[in-house]
Amino acid sequence: MTKKKDKKLKKKLKQGKGKLKPADIVSDDSAIQTLRQKIQKLKAELEERDDVIGRLQKRLKKAESKSGKKGKKEKKPKGKGGAARLLRAQQSTRIGVIHKEAWKQHGFLRNRYEYYMEDGRDKETARALADQDLRNAFGDEAGYTKLELEDILS
Repeated sequence: MTKKKDKKLKKKLKQGKGKLKPADIVSDDSAIQTLRQKIQKLKAELEERDDVIGRLQKRLKKAESKSGKKGKKEKKPKGKGGAARLLRAQQSTRIGVIHKEAWKQHGFLRNRYEYYMEDGRDKETARALADQDLRNAFGDEAGYTKLELEDILS
């Protein structure tokens, strides 16, 4: 009968439901041990949460100090370097435009090459015709040599 009682007590402790009578709690060493284990787990959880809180507070302080530094930098009067910043901004957009244009030309060349290959032309003729179409569409600067065409359209 005591085994049944122990099982019921353990079940109640695990579920956390119902109230235990003081006589039930003191009656068995296993119940006391489970309560101590539960207390240890809760203490460990509290320590972990305290650690997390401490780490988050440190991160908050670092973020606040960084944002404070940025605010000080913005308050400085603008001096030399405005032209350099403007030049850098223009170059980055130019580079982006150049890359976009190069991909557009490459895609056009690839499409024309595939068109001529599907039309039944041999590789050399298809490459030459695709290059000619590229030069007609984008200008003579956009054309490639035979070796470059072979590397690109292999």
